[in-house]
Amino acid sequence: MNAYAKSADTYLTQRILGASPEQQAALIMEAGQLHLGKAIRSLNENNLPAAVKSFRRVSEVIMEATARLDLEGGSELAQNLKRLYDFWTAEIMLASKARDTARLAAVAKGMGEIRTAWE
Repeated sequence: MNAYAKSADTYLTQRILGASPEQQAALIMEAGQLHLGKAIRSLNENNLPAAVKSFRRVSEVIMEATARLDLEGGSELAQNLKRLYDFWTAEIMLASKARDTARLAAVAKGMGEIRTAWE
């Protein structure tokens, strides 16, 4: 990872820690988009170790987003988001195996839509 990428990750982490719950949800989606973009670039450059690292980071982002859902409260929104996050996880796994950047771009677009809703 180059110095710019490290500083971008550090900056995003600091923004997440100092944000409201709604802002945190939006920033988590931003992090997912960031790492999906890195995965797409890595696949296009045939840099598989970097792509694997980005896939791992995206998975962590989705796990964090899922952990923040209030599934015990029975909210329909939380249940729908959980299903969406599960779908994204499956899509990312399939895309990583097939090196399908279009699938990854579709997940990134979805994250952007959720991010906009939280913002």
